[in-house]
Amino acid sequence: MPIARLTLGLVAAALLAGCAGIAPRGGASAVKVVWPELVVHLHGAKGQAYLVDPRTDAVVATLTTTTGGALGTTTPDGKRVYVGSEFPKGDTVTVIDLDKRDVVARIRTGNRPKHPLVSPDGKWVLVNHWGLGDGKLRVTFIDTATNRGARNIDLEVPFDPGPTAVTSMHNSWSRDSRYAFTVERVGSHLVVIDTRDWSVRRIKVGSAPHYPVPSPDGKELWLVVEGRDRAGERPGAIVYDLPGLTPKARLDMPLEGQNVLEGHHGSFSQDGKVFFMLNRGPGANLAGTEIVAFDAQTKKLLARTATKSTGIGHAYNTPDGRWAYVSNAGDGNRHKIDMSTLTVVKEIRTGDASGGSQVLNVWTNVFEELPR
Repeated sequence: MPIARLTLGLVAAALLAGCAGIAPRGGASAVKVVWPELVVHLHGAKGQAYLVDPRTDAVVATLTTTTGGALGTTTPDGKRVYVGSEFPKGDTVTVIDLDKRDVVARIRTGNRPKHPLVSPDGKWVLVNHWGLGDGKLRVTFIDTATNRGARNIDLEVPFDPGPTAVTSMHNSWSRDSRYAFTVERVGSHLVVIDTRDWSVRRIKVGSAPHYPVPSPDGKELWLVVEGRDRAGERPGAIVYDLPGLTPKARLDMPLEGQNVLEGHHGSFSQDGKVFFMLNRGPGANLAGTEIVAFDAQTKKLLARTATKSTGIGHAYNTPDGRWAYVSNAGDGNRHKIDMSTLTVVKEIRTGDASGGSQVLNVWTNVFEELPR
């Protein structure tokens, strides 16, 4: 039976839906999610954060973070943003207070902090790192009540891949805030940390793990793996049950007409019924174009398509917002899209130099999953 062609309304952007509170699913420890009144645009190359008022689209503050400050996280209450510093020799997580519109703390965590992510209950900031320290890969937990590092977990790796290697990637949390998910790419392991007793479980996978995504109902973890080849280890997703972490399915991308391979990110639809996944291509050859959709319940491939753009890797679902805000890595500025016409209506000057990075406007449980 032929696979249906797919038309997608996915936008690689952060989308503003207003400032109303949204209660996340799963677990009594989850707190009310508040959309901040400001949108934050990080510029990794310039080491700055631009705070923009979406009511006027005016930049109301320009703050110094650190070179390599490309990725960050918002707290569920919408009051603070934590920014990593993934560039070589970086070791600091910068804390921004959105009410004060200022940097209020700088926390040294380890070598090249990659991607901070706040737990659903707002108590912890999980920070993974790109660089090794004393031959080990560090995972740090920051206490949001004190803005201090509360616990470090140093993982053994089989060898030192060098100072510029990508030794980790992205993080996520279980819906009840008990389990922290990250990846160790030197030996290709999914890493699961239980915050009740700080025990660590490492699960070997066949190729570099990239992006762990808990299902909206909290019963599964979908791990996107980059893949190595078409025959034995394709880009795709491994599905584990939670909390047992028993593998229950392996989903491979079709890779029709794809000359390069790298499974990148994945995202559930807002109703949790469909999982979208993208083939980006490796960092040296960003030529992937394939988007696929899997049925979240049956794990069957529903559809695939190839975009006209190359290097695709990031997918957001709209929260019924009117505007989308897109970071342009080329010019470093932020661009406003009217989602009713899918046209760019305004350029907001936030950098004027290449290296524009993440746009933040609400807490997320995964890099690109918006509250439901």
